[in-house]
Amino acid sequence: MAQKETAKPKKARSFTAAAMVFGAIALAIVILLNLMVSRLNVIWDMTPTGMYKLTQSTRDYLKSVDKKVNFYFLFDMDVLSTDTDSMPLYNAMKEYSEYDCINFQAFDPDSDPDKTKELQNMGFTVSQGDIVIECEGRTKHIPAYTMFETHTSSDNSGKQATSSVYFTGENIITGAIEAVVTGKEVKIYFLTGHSEKQIDTDFTTLKTNLASRNYIAEPLNLTTGSSVPEDASIVIVASPKTDITDNELKVLNDYLDKGGNICFWMAPNEDTVEYTNIESILADFSISMDYDRVAETDTDLYPPNDPTSFMCSIVVADQTSSIDLTSELAQFVDQGAQPFMTNTRSFMQIYNEGNNNEHVTTGSLLQTIDKIGDGSSTAVGEPMGGSKPRDRITDVVLDLAMYSTDSSRAGAKIMVMGNGDFLDDDNIYQAYMTIPVNLQLSVFSWMYDSDKALDFGIAGKERTFDEMNIESTSKANVINVIFIAVPVVVGLIGGAVWLRRRYSE
Repeated sequence: MAQKETAKPKKARSFTAAAMVFGAIALAIVILLNLMVSRLNVIWDMTPTGMYKLTQSTRDYLKSVDKKVNFYFLFDMDVLSTDTDSMPLYNAMKEYSEYDCINFQAFDPDSDPDKTKELQNMGFTVSQGDIVIECEGRTKHIPAYTMFETHTSSDNSGKQATSSVYFTGENIITGAIEAVVTGKEVKIYFLTGHSEKQIDTDFTTLKTNLASRNYIAEPLNLTTGSSVPEDASIVIVASPKTDITDNELKVLNDYLDKGGNICFWMAPNEDTVEYTNIESILADFSISMDYDRVAETDTDLYPPNDPTSFMCSIVVADQTSSIDLTSELAQFVDQGAQPFMTNTRSFMQIYNEGNNNEHVTTGSLLQTIDKIGDGSSTAVGEPMGGSKPRDRITDVVLDLAMYSTDSSRAGAKIMVMGNGDFLDDDNIYQAYMTIPVNLQLSVFSWMYDSDKALDFGIAGKERTFDEMNIESTSKANVINVIFIAVPVVVGLIGGAVWLRRRYSE
């Protein structure tokens, strides 16, 4: 009788055996799937913007490339893999490295100085997180700070509301690969006809250096031309002795209306010329040009007997600004380079003049030094040139280089520099011109690379995740019941049924 009470029914025993077999099979499948996913390095990107996967356009393009592309990433991938905020960049690097056309090399520049020097010999100043892409001698340098952008939105009161981070690296990297593979030429034209400094006589070293960065520099005479050439990426006006003509004003404004880029290197001019038409262009970009030459009165800030050659300061970009042209210059300062300007005029930002309004963004790049921090400086703007009297400028910080862009004119950009000699053959390699020279290279990249050469048409991917907004406590309780309590109750009931069947006779 005792044996009959403890004996397990045949149906129960078969049910238990089947459950154990199916459980073992399920466990084996889970383990096998994990091993396969780990071995195949499969990524399931469930984010709304697909920020952990390359877009289909990039994947299709990389499959079509039939040339070898050397891809140098100056960062330790193992370190990057531990940074949650950098996961879009980490996964992008992994995917790029998997294509046959890509010779991917990632390294820490501090740990591998030989490889870093190799890149520097290509003509680049590189730092941690940068990317250099090369194909058949053509190269592109992508600074680390371009990989992500932060967009800040404000409410109606003007107060900061929210900030969104976008991964923009894929668009720039794929665009750079296409640029070096196809060998696109970037044309920079130097304006002639106004006694300017000339590319073939005054800037021969610059011309060679630009060629190493895939920029082709040529002269441009608009006194008889009706338009700026279609392939013009940047136009440079280098120390003109006379103003541009009315026809040139129209031609250059037409060029800017199409998203053109102009650099004005406006060295002081002691002649009585008025730059009325050039000032008209600057005014539309909220910039005014002074007729002066800046001199420093603090003897600690200039070499003996040369007050027009003086120390200045780099203007650090505001954290909320999407335009950053100076952060890369900090490394030169860390290495001992002192921002310096010589023989320069000054500029200032203006409001409600020309055609400028809210769609114009203007900022300063180099300024005289404010020792006290009250908006004043010991530098002065001594009147020079022009046909009418000007006042001496004192007790204010003077802008020596500025930038501006107009979103209503297809993103047209201009840059003004108060010195026209800093890049000529006599000064380009002078230690005191290190900051202005590299600032100008940064401006070239801003004007062209980021918007044209490196633009593959891939939108920035916002770092967002699917989420559920719960508006009240009652709704939260309902959701808790649906997603927590109900599954728990169902599990308990299922467990009770199984136990009852397990020990039933």
